Amino acid sequence: MRVAFVRTRGAPDRVYVHRDDGSETGWSFPTYGDELPHDLVHLVVETVFDVKEGFWGRVARGVDPARLNALANRQGGKAKYAGFGDDLSELHLAEALANARWADAQATDEERRDDMARECAKAGIELPASATLAAIARARTELAGLRDRWRSIVRKAAIELTF
Repeated sequence: MRVAFVRTRGAPDRVYVHRDDGSETGWSFPTYGDELPHDLVHLVVETVFDVKEGFWGRVARGVDPARLNALANRQGGKAKYAGFGDDLSELHLAEALANARWADAQATDEERRDDMARECAKAGIELPASATLAAIARARTELAGLRDRWRSIVRKAAIELTF
């Protein structure tokens, strides 16, 4: 699956997805300014930590986040994200991994691992064995490089990645 994150300064940013089966989807989101889009962080951590059924694994299988979010906003309640599937444990795991302090240059990898463990515990799931300090360092390095590229976009450009 190919994913393009398009930054347009002064306007909402956008994601374009071309799935391996040829289908496509996309959505816009409010800009995070010079910080990476949350969904881009998800893509990196889900790849590095081998999360198959997180946000991007579901998008790869055909989930349309824009449609599901619109439905969730209309429905509300505990089951508002039921369209993501019955077992949301890896979706919660992906969120716990993405919510570590990746943008905080002062945070250590040990602190990031602690963040992940704390978020996993709150969600009632275990921190995966793949969350080693070496993997955290790899994710941190990749995200730092992508952040530099994102910040270098002067007007409008895309960062393309695969999942």
